[in-house]
Amino acid sequence: MLHGHGEHSGRYAGFATAMSARGYSTYAFDWRGHGLSEGQRGHAGSFDDLTGDARLFIEEVRRAQAGEEVLPLGHSVGGSILLSAIVRSQVQPRRFAVSSPALRVRAKVPQWKLAAAGALSRLAPKVALATDLETAAISREPAVVEAYEKDPLVHSRMTARLYAEWSAANAEIMSRAGEIKVPFFASHGTDDRIIDPLATEEFYKRTAIAGSVLKLYAGSYHEPFNDLDREQVFSDLATWVG
Repeated sequence: MLHGHGEHSGRYAGFATAMSARGYSTYAFDWRGHGLSEGQRGHAGSFDDLTGDARLFIEEVRRAQAGEEVLPLGHSVGGSILLSAIVRSQVQPRRFAVSSPALRVRAKVPQWKLAAAGALSRLAPKVALATDLETAAISREPAVVEAYEKDPLVHSRMTARLYAEWSAANAEIMSRAGEIKVPFFASHGTDDRIIDPLATEEFYKRTAIAGSVLKLYAGSYHEPFNDLDREQVFSDLATWVG
């Protein structure tokens, strides 16, 4: 499991429990600058640093699983990192999955912030800007939102360099989507106000791979695994994997 920006792997304990009940093991780690990992919060010098971390993590899980299939799953920005690693041939799984991949932000980003991020990425790459994430938009369950807001390991910062690198990586992913040749499972909530589900649809259509599945969950917010219909999401994923 490759978690999203600003959060950490501990938020996926429920996912791990649900998939274990369906016969699957879950491995997760914290990106640099996240959770219990070292590094400036919300910073990476390049996207290759993150895709390289993904490669090392997946290799470690393969060693632990001793020949069993390892199916990488990336959520939100973790989905962007996974897709970037795949199109750059740094990770070559038999299959993979993405949840609300952060290919296009749905909320309108102020023009001043875009301009500032571009300039700061070159001049002061470690300057952090607030992500202004709408926490109420992660899930329709108030308890999930409350836990997120009170979680001391959650942060709401992204540096100018990481924002620029993420934006460039997304453009590359979309332009090279047709190069992906392995089947995948993509899920997204139709009412996600953080990341645009239409971008996930567009990515899916650009791949046209036999065996791939796109599941759009009506009414769900940004985190299908933590929303009201999560049991259906778990079942759909497990059925596809099986």
